Amino acid sequence: MNERDANERDGGQGGKLTSVQAARVLIVDDDATALALMRAALKKSGFDVTAASSGQAALTLFEATSFDMVMLDVDMPEMSGYEACAALRRQADALLPVVMVTGLDDVSSVEAAYQSGATDFIAKPFNWALIGHRVKYLMRARDASLALRAANANNAAILRALPDLLFEVDGDGLQIAFHSSRTDLLLVPVEHNIGKTIAQVLPPDASRIMMAALQTAKETGISTGQQYELKLGRGTCWFELSIARKEAAQGQKPNFIILSREITERKDAEKKITQLAMFDSLTGLPNRQSFLSRVERETRRAVRNGTSFAVLFMDLDGFKNINDTLGHEAGDMALKWAADRLREGVRPSDLVARQDQPALADVEIARLGGDEFTALIVDITCAEDAHLVARRILEMIRRPFTLLGREINLSTSIGISVFRDDGDDALTLLKHADTAMYHAKESGRDNYRFYNASLTEQVIKRMALEREMRAALEHGEFNLHYQPQFDAQSGRICGLEALIRWQHPVRGMVAPGEFIAAAEASGLIIPIGQWVLQTACVDAARWQQAGHPVRVAVNLSPAQFKDTQLVQRVMDALETTGLAPMLLELELTEGVVMQDTAATQQTLQAFKALGVQVTLDDFGTGYSSLSYLKRMPLSCLKIDQSFVAGLPGDAKDQAIVNAILAVAFGLGLRVVGEGIETREQCQILQQMGCHALQGYYFSRAVPTAEINALLAHSTPQQPSGLVALDGELVENQL
Repeated sequence: MNERDANERDGGQGGKLTSVQAARVLIVDDDATALALMRAALKKSGFDVTAASSGQAALTLFEATSFDMVMLDVDMPEMSGYEACAALRRQADALLPVVMVTGLDDVSSVEAAYQSGATDFIAKPFNWALIGHRVKYLMRARDASLALRAANANNAAILRALPDLLFEVDGDGLQIAFHSSRTDLLLVPVEHNIGKTIAQVLPPDASRIMMAALQTAKETGISTGQQYELKLGRGTCWFELSIARKEAAQGQKPNFIILSREITERKDAEKKITQLAMFDSLTGLPNRQSFLSRVERETRRAVRNGTSFAVLFMDLDGFKNINDTLGHEAGDMALKWAADRLREGVRPSDLVARQDQPALADVEIARLGGDEFTALIVDITCAEDAHLVARRILEMIRRPFTLLGREINLSTSIGISVFRDDGDDALTLLKHADTAMYHAKESGRDNYRFYNASLTEQVIKRMALEREMRAALEHGEFNLHYQPQFDAQSGRICGLEALIRWQHPVRGMVAPGEFIAAAEASGLIIPIGQWVLQTACVDAARWQQAGHPVRVAVNLSPAQFKDTQLVQRVMDALETTGLAPMLLELELTEGVVMQDTAATQQTLQAFKALGVQVTLDDFGTGYSSLSYLKRMPLSCLKIDQSFVAGLPGDAKDQAIVNAILAVAFGLGLRVVGEGIETREQCQILQQMGCHALQGYYFSRAVPTAEINALLAHSTPQQPSGLVALDGELVENQL
């Protein structure tokens, strides 16, 4: 190729024409006249024409320079056009147009031309006016092929350069084509992806995200920004999706191009940035900004869910002395040690839980700066939850540790604020906890204080009450009183409700209202409830043996009902006392029964199988759902005294009581009216069909010793609580 050829062409033989270079055509024919006529016609059309009189001459010229098209006569001596064409094909680019010029127009000649590698053929005689246009058409097709080749090469280079996963799917997520230059990003080899749906190749979470992005692309044409993670052989990798809808022919469904770009490094960088912005670089704990943001989120959640939480503000006692005497490096080491101790102190497994209650599972520690730390305790039910964590932290921090060969003793002062009681936003709660912390320091350090002084006093009293209740169980200070229930028709005692009393050695008789809530909160309700159950069964068995079989009702708290050993405890009490199961009645509140779980059903069915009666206490004051009444194996309903109190004058209370009785009668349940204090209440409940009556009108709860006398006088002829006199019911003084 000469210098002119090199400058005016862009790719060697068969290369694409430049915008200023005329197409070069090599014409080959042994007929000088035909050769001259063809050269003239092509030059007139603007082509640069070179002529050769034989096939061998044409090959020699082709080796010396480049041409954009070759036109060969078929019938030539020494080397036919077919042979010359085949030889050219072995040297030339596949896209070089080679046209066979022949006077033959039979099919076999045409087939021979194509088999030798010809692009097209022109039959003689020529229409010389059109020959230039024919060649231009062939050159245009050749240029289009060259452009397509260049585009394909460009696309292939782009695909090779892409570090991403690129694949085509249909609208259902079926993979049609797949490309990836990095096999380390694939869960399975490329060939295993084709013909599989996204759900068949990716894990459920990643599949769900990708299908959601695909749905967005269906609706809007494009979807970007969705991210998912995959666990690959080299670890967890993150990917970001870009999905575009391909245009489809009319009447056909479109396919979609998915570009899945690995962004693991970006995610790691974002994580590091977040770590720097939201976490303390020394201890790794959340910093002040992070903590306040977390408290604000918890505030919104607590408002939404009706829950509460506590904020603890902690300051290390004696930390300044470490900095002053051992230096700031030692101080940093002490802070790291304190952070580790705080983490350890609030682990769920290390929290000292109250008996039969789970430890708090969500306590978050943060470092505000210097030697100040905070803790967020979520979902607390009472102030003792915060006390539990604070006490554990005090214990952990005061343990000695070694620093630079010296034994160091630290302690901490803790202030506590509670959401809603002490503030309803993060800054207020933190400020009040800080204030409470200073009170703790002023009170001698190494302790904690609640922001509200009265709350501190309450917690102290509750803790003392908890200790006293434990002692009461050990020393036998609890005893039972029984309130009789009377049959509304016969007047006989038909049941006794067991009610606990506490004979305190200092305060005297303590009513249940003063300690039951504390027993629930502390978990002591489980052993106390077991004592009540066992004692009531012992008493009832003794009355049964004395010829006074009377049903004894024992109240079960929600915590008792959740006790997995409850059924066994009941069975043990019946077995050890010999009490007939039908004489034991267990009273539950609506809140317990409304937890319509498999465990609830299983427990109630077990009681039914034993023959133990189950009563729904205080009916009408809770959820009062008729659906659970139908499902639960209950024996009796107790009308709450709040409805009885309005009888007979309050029409609404009377309507409610009538409705309760109608439901109970329809379901075959007994009904007990409780809280009866007047003769009128007694009479109307009797007239309305109530089965049993209970209240101060008949008798208060009395000690066990007095029950014997009541049972002895409770006969059909001489009922204890009701006396028939001239057809009216009057009170019998007890």
